[in-house]
Amino acid sequence: MSSSNTNSDAGTTVVEPEAGREPPRSTGLVMQIIIRRDLLTVHKWPIGPLLAQSAHASTAVLHKYRDHPDVRRYLEGEDGRGWEGMRKVVLEVPDETSLRSIVRKIDEMNNPIPYHLWIEQPENIPTALALIPNKRPKKLKKILDEHCKLFN
Repeated sequence: MSSSNTNSDAGTTVVEPEAGREPPRSTGLVMQIIIRRDLLTVHKWPIGPLLAQSAHASTAVLHKYRDHPDVRRYLEGEDGRGWEGMRKVVLEVPDETSLRSIVRKIDEMNNPIPYHLWIEQPENIPTALALIPNKRPKKLKKILDEHCKLFN
């Protein structure tokens, strides 16, 4: 059985292998999930429903792009144990305008990273953006570094 530890500095969770078992080989892929901070601060959403938005977006992007080579590699891993070594980072933006701005900037990239913008229904509110697992190319890194910060 594996256990997990959170590295709060990096915002990632590391799965520790069973005793005597080698850890899974890293794919180097990371999924970014971006959440609107104003849903907590302005709209007073409880933390549970906000966390659900993150789960909805990440599940949707994996399903929607399940045949994409990077998604397959992320799920399967280098050694068939991808689920043990999955890496995600949860980021935040101030509001809906900022979230939509990131979507526009990703769309403008030469090789845009596939994503899913979760729209909560029936309210029709964009709440979270999940990108397929990627190696954070320079253009994406610049977009995320300029417009997001680690969710805390």
